[in-house]
Amino acid sequence: MQEYIWYFIRTTGLVAYLLMYGSVMVGLFSQIQKRKKKKMINTLHAHEVLSNWTCILTIAHLALLFFDTYVSFDWKDLLIPFVTDYKPLPMAIGIFSLYLLILTWITTKLRKQIGMKLWRVLHMFTPILYILVTIHGVWLGTDFQKVILLLMNIIPFASFVWMFLVRHDEVEKTQQSPVS
Repeated sequence: MQEYIWYFIRTTGLVAYLLMYGSVMVGLFSQIQKRKKKKMINTLHAHEVLSNWTCILTIAHLALLFFDTYVSFDWKDLLIPFVTDYKPLPMAIGIFSLYLLILTWITTKLRKQIGMKLWRVLHMFTPILYILVTIHGVWLGTDFQKVILLLMNIIPFASFVWMFLVRHDEVEKTQQSPVS
């Protein structure tokens, strides 16, 4: 049974990571298109659905860790950074990522109540969240040495960096456009 728990823990973490990657990429892409004055049909909905499923699978990933008999985590190990004896730094990065994910998700659901300006500032932490989750998965993943899982982390991360740089370049171009 423990072997199946291990597979479920890894699968929920990996799928949550890929869904977050999809959500981040859709968000960055829609911002680029918005700056180019192009209409994007259903991107906000796709972005939110991907982020909702990211949260659901992250919670499943966390909950399944309680059933791991190999390491035997308790709630403090999974919710308080640096408490666990099992690889404290990568675990802490995962916990900080969880808190950033919850902050991002809650503030997005409450963006009308907190105001769009504050929400945009808080939402700018999403790339940091993505980077932290990537580090957590790469550092803590016991099966990272396998080529397919290596590619599933490096390719999304490289394309994220590229899209982030393209978005940054587009922002600079719109800010530096010549005045006629």
